[in-house]
Amino acid sequence: MPEQNPYFFIKEFSNEELTKILTAKIRELKSSKAEVEELNSRLQDNMAKLEELQQELVLQRDRLKEEVRHKDEELLKAERLSAIGQLSARIAHDLRNPLSVISNSSKILRIKMERHLDEKSKEQWARLDRAIYRLTHQLEDVLDYVRMPQLKREYYSLSLICQDVLERIEMPENIVFHPPLRDYTIYCDPEKIEIVFVNLLVNAIQAIEGRDGEISIEISDDEDENFIQISITDSGVGIPQGNQDKIFEPLFTTKQVGTGLGLSSCKNIIKQHGGEISVSSSEGAGTTFTIRIPKNSDWDGIPRSPDVVAQHA
Repeated sequence: MPEQNPYFFIKEFSNEELTKILTAKIRELKSSKAEVEELNSRLQDNMAKLEELQQELVLQRDRLKEEVRHKDEELLKAERLSAIGQLSARIAHDLRNPLSVISNSSKILRIKMERHLDEKSKEQWARLDRAIYRLTHQLEDVLDYVRMPQLKREYYSLSLICQDVLERIEMPENIVFHPPLRDYTIYCDPEKIEIVFVNLLVNAIQAIEGRDGEISIEISDDEDENFIQISITDSGVGIPQGNQDKIFEPLFTTKQVGTGLGLSSCKNIIKQHGGEISVSSSEGAGTTFTIRIPKNSDWDGIPRSPDVVAQHA
C-alpha cells in the first residue's frame, strides 16, 4: 500500500487564485478598518458633544444659582423697602401740608414786603425758597417711589410733556437748554413720564454744579420700530464708573441732600410702561440717560390702530 501524503486534504491554489483571495481579504480588512475609523470618529464627536453639554449644564447651573441669589436679595430688599416705604409715606404726607403752608405764606409775605426788603433780606428769602423747593422735591421723590398706582394711559405728545416739565423746574441762566427737535405721540401716563423728565433734568442741572453748561433732549426712532428712544444729555461732572451700576438702586445717592429714590422711581415708571432706561457717562465728560419706550403699547390687551393714534396727536 502506497504511503499517503499527510497534507493530502490541503487544496493547492494557483497563484491567480491566491491573488484573488488575498485581494478580497485586503478589501474586507480595509472596509472593516473604515468602519472602525467611522465608529471611532462618531465616538469622538459624541464625546465632544457630551463635553459641550456638560459645560453648558455647568453654566446653566451657575446662572440659575446666580439668579436665585439675585432674586433672594431682591426679595429681602423689597421687604425692607416695603416697611421703610410705608413709614416714609406717612411721614411725607404729614410733612407735605405744613410745607405747603410755609411755601404759600412765604410767597404772600414776600409780595407784601418786597418793596421794603434790602439786598440781604432778599438773599435770605431766596435761600428760604431754595430750602422749601429742596424739601418739596425730596418729599415728591419719596411719594413717587412708594405709591405705584395703575397707569392712566392716553396718547400724549412728548413735546407737551417737556413743556410742562420746564414750567415745573427753573432752568438756571448758566445752562443752555436744547429741547427736542422732533415730537412723538406715545401711549403713556403723561404724569408719570413727567416725573421721569423732572428727575432726570434736575439731576442734570445739579451735575453741572453752577458752571456754564448744556442740557439737551433728543427723541428718535429706535432700531425696533415699535419703540422710540429718548436721550437726555448734560455736560456735567459725570458719574464715576463704579457708581453707574448702582444709581438705579433704591436709597443709593452720592448727594448730601438726596433721597436716593429719584432714579429708582424713574426706572420703575419706565418698566411699568414696558420700556427700559440706561446710563452712559464718564467723569468730567457729562452723562446721557437713554430711555427706550413703546410707541403703542398693548399692555392692557387692547390693540390700537394708527387712526386712533392720529386722533390723539
